[in-house]
Amino acid sequence: MDKWTIKLRDGLKDATGFQQSLDTLYEVVQDLGFTQVLYARQVVNPRLSEHEWVPLRLNTRNFPKGWEHTWRQFEAHDPYYHACFNGTLPFDWSDVQSNDKLRHKESEAWQYLADFGLDRGMTIPIHLPDGKFAVVSAILDRSNVDWDSLYENTYDTMFHLTHMFHKTISQRGFVDEVEVALPNILSPREGECLRWAALGKTSPEIAMILDRSVETVRLHIKNAMLKLDASTRTHAVAKAVQLGVLTAY
Repeated sequence: MDKWTIKLRDGLKDATGFQQSLDTLYEVVQDLGFTQVLYARQVVNPRLSEHEWVPLRLNTRNFPKGWEHTWRQFEAHDPYYHACFNGTLPFDWSDVQSNDKLRHKESEAWQYLADFGLDRGMTIPIHLPDGKFAVVSAILDRSNVDWDSLYENTYDTMFHLTHMFHKTISQRGFVDEVEVALPNILSPREGECLRWAALGKTSPEIAMILDRSVETVRLHIKNAMLKLDASTRTHAVAKAVQLGVLTAY
């Protein structure tokens, strides 16, 4: 076990929660030569369709002031997030940036971070059951450091540190403290109408079951479709099931 792994292990033993755990990870990553770190997790299957994603909320250390002000518009379009589903091993951000198949919003997302000096990084995905996942990225914002050498020399270490970090905070229950971007939440009535629709009921049938007018039922389902960014009732049901937002109704 190398000294970085030992330092992270010992630091996490003393941590009392997720924020302190992330502080510990940042200290170790900083010692390796990086200047920023992030951790994120997704509690639902992130991929809604080929080009639709649940937003990913980044939990960061030492990011530039103000970076998050308009980042929310990119949370579902982060190309480093999307690239996590191309494999299980660490990857260099430059390989993502040079991908000529990036969609316009994906290119905007990495360029937005680059404008804050966050353009050199390594991302390590952790794939979990049911399509869920977690991720760590270690970033370098200093232009006078040899990025290629840093990446090559820390590749294996960052892989082990990432998996140790996630495993430890999971075992200690700290993952429940991690801020995530929740899926669109339906109102109780919207969820109820959509649940009956998922069971194959028509709007008139749902209206009879709930003792509401057909127009009211159609309005609730229409609102649910808008919140889920769905083009049809069937599409809304499929996305709601995938996101797990019907389980409470």
